[in-house]
Amino acid sequence: MSIEEREGNWDSLTEGDRALSLFTDRYEFTRLFVELLHQEPASEQLLFLHGDGGNGKSLLLRHLQERCCKRLAAEQWQQQRGRSDAELAHLIENLRPTEFIPVPAVLHDFGQSIGIDRPQDPFYGLLMLRRNLAEATVGLPYRLRFPLYDFACVWYLHQKGKSPQEIKSLFPLSDVSGALSTLIDAVSGNAFGAIAKAALDFVVEDLEEKVTLYLSRIGSPKQKIQEIQQQDVDRQLIYNLPRLLAQDLNAAMSQRQAPKRLALFFDTHEAFWGQQKNLSDTLLFERDEWLRRLLRGLNLKAGIVVVVAGREAPRWAEAGTVKPKTEIPSQYLRVRPVSHLAAADAQVYLQRVGLTDGALRQALIDYASVEPNQVHPLYLGLGADGVLQAKDRGVQLTAADFTTLPETADKSKVLITRLLKYVEPEIAYAVYALSACRAFNFELYRLLGQTLDFQSTRPSFELLTRFSFVWRTQRQGQTWYRIHDLLRRLNDAEHQETTQRAHTVLRQHYQAQKEAAEAIYHLNRLNWEQGVEVWIVTFDQALRYGRYEQCRKLLEVQSELMIQSDFQLGRISQSQANYFAQLAQYQEAIQEYHEAIAAYDQALLQVPDDISALNNKGLTLQCLAEVQATLSQCQNAIQSYAAAIAVFDQALQQAPDDISALNNKGIALQCLAEVQARLSQYQEAIQSYAAAVALYDLAILREPGNIMTLNNRGNTFQRLASVQSTLSYHVAAIQSYESAIAMFDQALLQAPAYIYALNNKGITLQSLADVQATLSQHAEAVQSYTAAIAIFDQVLLRDPDDIYVLNNKGLAMQKLADVQATLSQRTQAIQSYMAAIVAYDQALLQAPDYIQILNNKGSALQSLADMQATLSQHQEALANRQAALAAFNHSLQLAPNDEYIRNQRDQLQVLLDELNDG
Repeated sequence: MSIEEREGNWDSLTEGDRALSLFTDRYEFTRLFVELLHQEPASEQLLFLHGDGGNGKSLLLRHLQERCCKRLAAEQWQQQRGRSDAELAHLIENLRPTEFIPVPAVLHDFGQSIGIDRPQDPFYGLLMLRRNLAEATVGLPYRLRFPLYDFACVWYLHQKGKSPQEIKSLFPLSDVSGALSTLIDAVSGNAFGAIAKAALDFVVEDLEEKVTLYLSRIGSPKQKIQEIQQQDVDRQLIYNLPRLLAQDLNAAMSQRQAPKRLALFFDTHEAFWGQQKNLSDTLLFERDEWLRRLLRGLNLKAGIVVVVAGREAPRWAEAGTVKPKTEIPSQYLRVRPVSHLAAADAQVYLQRVGLTDGALRQALIDYASVEPNQVHPLYLGLGADGVLQAKDRGVQLTAADFTTLPETADKSKVLITRLLKYVEPEIAYAVYALSACRAFNFELYRLLGQTLDFQSTRPSFELLTRFSFVWRTQRQGQTWYRIHDLLRRLNDAEHQETTQRAHTVLRQHYQAQKEAAEAIYHLNRLNWEQGVEVWIVTFDQALRYGRYEQCRKLLEVQSELMIQSDFQLGRISQSQANYFAQLAQYQEAIQEYHEAIAAYDQALLQVPDDISALNNKGLTLQCLAEVQATLSQCQNAIQSYAAAIAVFDQALQQAPDDISALNNKGIALQCLAEVQARLSQYQEAIQSYAAAVALYDLAILREPGNIMTLNNRGNTFQRLASVQSTLSYHVAAIQSYESAIAMFDQALLQAPAYIYALNNKGITLQSLADVQATLSQHAEAVQSYTAAIAIFDQVLLRDPDDIYVLNNKGLAMQKLADVQATLSQRTQAIQSYMAAIVAYDQALLQAPDYIQILNNKGSALQSLADMQATLSQHQEALANRQAALAAFNHSLQLAPNDEYIRNQRDQLQVLLDELNDG
């Protein structure tokens, strides 16, 4: 049984082969791990190893994975388990292939992001783990399968617009055949019946006599498939993927031919937070939430052994306070500290690398020690590398060379400088260049060599990657490397010339590869402020168009960006909060808005009259209020709007003529009025709108032709008119709409191509037409709708793919058609409905999952079908009703909790069923 089921519902010291041959000590951890492999019944605890950076945790995990994943026969284990830690470790390491049963194992390093392998990402990190699991068990008699998880991944990728070829490339070649290939093609073909059949066939493929047991563990496949399809991919499905993978793995490990044990290693847990310190608990636990969900879901009693390594002990038992049903209680955790090497083990290591001079070994150990009998493995490795390189150059280092080295907190700098003194100049140059890379392979090494004019041959690459500060990892069958983080940070901090030149080359390389996040990382290292600015602009644009995958890539890189001002920290937190709000992760959004506000407060402590910081703080409070209003926390929202208004007042005290502050305060008053209207505080709302108009009037006096102010004043009149219409003050509403239109016209006199004013004028004309239609002023309504459509067409001439304008045009055409239908102008109504559908289709080409547009299209198709039915155009009506049903179904797959659309869909389905029966 998994933790989840017990606790509640689902809601050199190098990294290469040479390093392993030199591995020493850690005998107690070898015993601990080997005991987990043999314990009967299997342990229900996760093993978490924590300790300082560079102290050998990663190498320990590699050692356990590559040398200790072995099970003895039960009788033999009982005979050998009484050995000492060292004896048992040596026994396990030196077993012959015929003397043990191999345990399949996977190592997932959160610190190694390469291409599509983004190990921290909640989607691609999990898919990477699944892919590596398949590869680790390829030689076993029983193939681990992940049918529900795989279907969910295929469905997710299809909803994200990935082609069949792109989807297939993400799965192991051995798996992209048979039912999985058929499934991918069926999902991409969008034929609902074919998808259902292919999904069901895929889930039960090759299960044979195991079907009953398997299905009893995962539930009804048909029901599970439907549940997956009904989930919003960005707000629901992505959080359920860890559970689905855990369920599939649990079921697979329960089969008769499954391995008795499976080892999962997770390294560099701290990479989830990068250089960000002192995060709030809400944000801290958000970063590794998918990992906790996965681990909670695993049934460790089925033989799954989990080992996690990181710099700090986990606080997972506390996660439930901010992320309910994601905590891992302490009774399921076995937490062990990993210290540095003991002096005796450091002696063994140096002997193994070939250092025969005892005095030299002791001097090196003394220099590499951070505390008595605590030898830092990185320092020790760098020192040993330096001795060996000097020897190759004919220089014999002695103990005196280390006893005279300066005692400094930055020993890595001293040791790397000494090491590079004794290597070929080309190698030294390459080390500085490769320090710019987040990860590198031979191709990237060769690119840098060719561009920066240093020798980049295969032999020199092999030599370089054997150094103790180079880490190795496997990605999709390829070997990648990374310079140790301590050295990378050192070279960046000192603006090392070669490293800076390499950042320039890498930025251009990743720009050409259209890998924006990587390019921004390197720009940030060249000019931190410019890099942060481009990150914010790119992130905000991706968020505007719902490109959440790109947002996640940027968020992953953001944890490694250099951000050297509180003001910029505030801006980044503000953008991240907007991301959470758009994904309906409201608690994370609220916390991130608070983080942004705190950052702006810090900036204001240093420069109290910083207008930009005041304006941004006010805007953040305004966004916070919008989230609170969405959660129906109306009183909190009113307080936040009031706080925003107070901040804008502070800005105006410093700069009474600041147009941005005047406009921002006006917008805050306008938003406050909307909450007041929602609470039926209509008179207060009208007063707030009036106060906003007064502010805009003041701004216009200061700068008469400011188009932003004119546009905002028009928007306020438009919203005021909406309240007046709600109160049935129709004459006043019409006057307010006309005042709004006059404002937009003034703005357009200044800037005829001002898109916002054009679009807002079109929306206002449409709203005016709605009131006119309500008053049965049909001729006037037709005229206003027609004018609105003409405005939207004018905007689309400038930007044909603007989805918001296309949607607005579709709505105007649809409402025009409704009026024409009321006037029995049926032919014109049909034409208008068709024009509305064309506009929606154009918008959906740009944003296939835009829920509101899908709903609008479904509604227009339904109205068109009703009109066609009155004209006895029954075949056309049937086709359009079926198309409307498809649009509603697509919408409900993305937002399954929309009861209004569900009712629309259900009523339409009943009608279609009746027509079929007839």
